[in-house]
Amino acid sequence: MSDVPSTEVVPPAPAQPTQVTIRDTDLEVMYVNFFRVTGNADEVLLDLGMFSQVVTPTGPEPVNLTHRAVINFVTAKKLADVMRVVVARHEQAYGPIEVDPNRRLLPQG
Repeated sequence: MSDVPSTEVVPPAPAQPTQVTIRDTDLEVMYVNFFRVTGNADEVLLDLGMFSQVVTPTGPEPVNLTHRAVINFVTAKKLADVMRVVVARHEQAYGPIEVDPNRRLLPQG
């Protein structure tokens, strides 16, 4: 047997996901049809609100932003991945979603 200590490196065990309890009794619901995304080096800022799309003689009514979510980039990436999956499932079940309002208003035939 050698007197030289072992230099074998043992990788750490993979972290187990943490079970969390979700409490949604105080959940507030809001309708959003408009968003603005900005950010900085550390977070994504997601401003949410409603655009009435009402046009008055002086022009369109302003967008009413009512909520801001500040999200770190890890959470933002997870949210983006989940949203892609949810939209893909919806389109698979109901057909493609047209985001161009001019094309959306054309009669489908």
